[in-house]
Amino acid sequence: MRSFAYKFLFITSLLTIALVGHAQTDIKNILENLKLNQALYPPEDILQTKSVVLFSVPMDDDATEWQNMLDEMQQFFAEVGVDAVAYLPLNNYDVGMHTPQAFPEFIKTRGIENLIIFSAPHLKGPYFIAILPFNKQNTLYNPGTSAFARLASDPKTVWQELGSYFKTDQFRRTNLLVNENPEMFYPTVAPGLIARSIPSQVAGFKIALKPYDAQRGQKEPVYRLHHSHIFAADSLRQVLMRQNQALEALAADTTNTMALVDRAATSAELRRAGFIYELQMVQGTEEEVSKWIPFPNRTKTGKQRVYKFYLNDLRTNTIYVGKEWDASGDWFLALARFVEQIRLAATQKGN
Repeated sequence: MRSFAYKFLFITSLLTIALVGHAQTDIKNILENLKLNQALYPPEDILQTKSVVLFSVPMDDDATEWQNMLDEMQQFFAEVGVDAVAYLPLNNYDVGMHTPQAFPEFIKTRGIENLIIFSAPHLKGPYFIAILPFNKQNTLYNPGTSAFARLASDPKTVWQELGSYFKTDQFRRTNLLVNENPEMFYPTVAPGLIARSIPSQVAGFKIALKPYDAQRGQKEPVYRLHHSHIFAADSLRQVLMRQNQALEALAADTTNTMALVDRAATSAELRRAGFIYELQMVQGTEEEVSKWIPFPNRTKTGKQRVYKFYLNDLRTNTIYVGKEWDASGDWFLALARFVEQIRLAATQKGN
């Protein structure tokens, strides 16, 4: 067992790539990547209508500093009359391997007309800020939509520019009562009924591995507006490709029953093909993941972004997480640790 883990870690460590550098910090490239056009000004009715803020910033950075920045942004909105009724932290909606959590339905029913995008790869910036019309659909906006967009080293310069526009006759204000504090809306994550012991029968049961879609940043808005995609899309695609190579290595290993499947395959289709389990994963801060998958006597939690793999039983609502807490801030290490737990369970009887 141990030799496999070392071998696997050695291979995957060669594949690990950091999202360093921000080659896409040119505003033209960012807008092209997001399929947006540059607008001269924000929507004319923004001081008369409701808006929703979509923001993506690194989980591992100081949460207090980010919160202060968001507080300052909302205070500016309240001062000028931008009614930002909800803040959606995109990182919290990107928790699984393949499917993001759904946005709250109210954003399509509460008369929200505008999107405000706030994204940054680091506390030191740069900051991408955009304001554009909301299409009231899950796609958020249509390709080719015009957006007031800025790339700044300090968000305050954008607020100053917007403030000068909002003082002109072009922007009539009717939003008078605006909340001075940002209201956050987080998704509810419930992976399933939790079982810590992986059944020893796993040795004879087929496990489905769904590969990542390396181009998903062009599809789901949760991925498209994530700071990693906006500022380092090429590097992010390379990471996804290398993660897929790690999954391919598992599928090619004849000592287990894991196999790659179509990422669009449903649970019913997988069951008909003879699969009993599907390998899945959740990601979030250590504090969040510990709430979703609690372990007895585990008290040490923090703000570090971690990954936790588990087996989803395709026949029930049960997930098998293993007897040991093996979450890690390194995706490859988290995978190797959980695979080792699967292999250990397969060698035991009556566990």
